[in-house]
Amino acid sequence: MKIESWSLGPFETNAYLLTSEDGKSCAVVDAPRDAGKTLLPEIQKRGLKLTHILITHGHWDHMCDAHAFASAGAQVLAHEDDQQMIENIEAYRNRYQAMMPFLTEEDFHSCKVTQWLKQGDSFHALGKKFEVRHVPGHCPGSLLFYCAEEKLAFTGDAIFNGSVGRTDLPNGDWHQLLKSIREQIYTLPEETHLLPGHGGKTSVGKEKKTNPYARP
Repeated sequence: MKIESWSLGPFETNAYLLTSEDGKSCAVVDAPRDAGKTLLPEIQKRGLKLTHILITHGHWDHMCDAHAFASAGAQVLAHEDDQQMIENIEAYRNRYQAMMPFLTEEDFHSCKVTQWLKQGDSFHALGKKFEVRHVPGHCPGSLLFYCAEEKLAFTGDAIFNGSVGRTDLPNGDWHQLLKSIREQIYTLPEETHLLPGHGGKTSVGKEKKTNPYARP
């Protein structure tokens, strides 16, 4: 499976394009601002069939353009604890515009979720099996998507290279985040590559040894 990443939007949020081994289909992990106009033409140019958009959590910078991928035929997968932020993002417009006055009405499009995922679920995409782990703390509906065959996990904003997600936003919980990291991320094989929502990739083994915020 081929994986490419783009850092997009005002918070440099990572959008990942996953392409199947046969080069015929693709899926996307997270959809920050400008992901639609950046990735969809590339998908079309390559003649790929778009199958899924995986949303790690419901914060605006990770789901802003999810509607564009849904309109292009992708199944939308997310956690139900973030339903309001994904399916009724317009209700949060004032909050986000207070932080980012440059945002316009066009930056707020709700997206209907195809399938709600929970802890312990699994699904198949691009010929690969993905395990779902619930990692709340940064956001109530934070999810991790783990592919054992590829030895990688998409972690959203739960953990970063040398850092962890912030918990001072509404419904954030520091102790819950640490619990999620220790029980759901640090229990993955140490060689697992972690692909976060911001910044560069890391690994389970590296974070267990060096992350100053979340020690095993």
